[in-house]
Amino acid sequence: MFMDQVSERDWLYLLSSVPGLGRVKLRAMYEIAGSFKEAMKKWDSLSHELKLSASIMKEGNQLRNETVALKILRERISNGIQYVCFLDEDFPDQLRHIPDPPLVLFYRGELQLLKKPAIGVVGSRKPTPYGRASCSYLVKELVQAGLVIISGLAYGIDGEAHETTLKNNGKTVGVLGCGIDQVYPPRHRALYEKIATFGLLLSEYPPGTPPVPGLFPERNRIISGLSMGILVVEAAEKSGSLITADCALEQGKDVFAVPGPIFSSLSMGPHNLIKQGAKLVTSSFDVLEELGYPLIPETEPRHRDYLNQNLLDKEELAIIDIVTHEGIHVDDLLAQVDPNMRKSLHQVLFRLEAKGALVALAGGYFAKR
Repeated sequence: MFMDQVSERDWLYLLSSVPGLGRVKLRAMYEIAGSFKEAMKKWDSLSHELKLSASIMKEGNQLRNETVALKILRERISNGIQYVCFLDEDFPDQLRHIPDPPLVLFYRGELQLLKKPAIGVVGSRKPTPYGRASCSYLVKELVQAGLVIISGLAYGIDGEAHETTLKNNGKTVGVLGCGIDQVYPPRHRALYEKIATFGLLLSEYPPGTPPVPGLFPERNRIISGLSMGILVVEAAEKSGSLITADCALEQGKDVFAVPGPIFSSLSMGPHNLIKQGAKLVTSSFDVLEELGYPLIPETEPRHRDYLNQNLLDKEELAIIDIVTHEGIHVDDLLAQVDPNMRKSLHQVLFRLEAKGALVALAGGYFAKR
């Protein structure tokens, strides 16, 4: 009988492709029948017992047809769809023990990254220049310490964390809130492909699953589950990033928060976390020390005194006096500098960035390190 010839993990793949049949029902099905193979043999009675909808019952029944099932499995292979499930030894052990663990993880890239120490980085989708600068600064140091950076590939802090990691030859994992073959947000297509090539993309949702809003909060438990802790960089009081922090706390993980200006609404999330006991972070050492992770020599001291070390010339010092840690747009710099410096401003900014005094941010902003 062909049902006995299909492996247990392939039956899980087939069932996970049924629209509307989520992990909760799949888990219940497995526990009642003892295996997915047995569940398919008892599909009619099991469907009624679990009160599955008529459409799910119909889709499941079709999978019992040898031609239909084998066609789907062949398409998976021809489309290069890779997955790891809870039945496999390679399934990340840290996810087996979280509340509501995923049953399947579809992936592109280097699956072995899940065996390395990692930290999740999340934050606002519309960060300030200060938030971007903080994220870039901290992630660069965490990468240099050897940590894998995990985030959700969203706009803002997520994208900044991924980009900074790749720019510094680090490894990053993007956890999607849609199918592994869906690029969301669309403008992150280039980043998506970079991560697939040099890092790892993960999704618990079958290929073809569109980016439905309700799926993004769900994927946050995977970001925190794979991480030793979660670093929050800018978040409004009711930001989705705080869901990830809550997941981390529920899983017994550390939560780290970057403080911000008291007048910024995006500081409310991190500040509330700090009030509730999250670790206040001003450098990577705060994170590494809390995690008991080996500290690295501080090759680029954050509080370097450029004035006393005479590292900057007169023009560079003039720019440093204007630029803040929160960031300033190049147009505002042009308006504030001496008229004689306007022609050479971009060259001076390039030199300051090369010396590590400034960091260039998206949108034409520069911030003091």
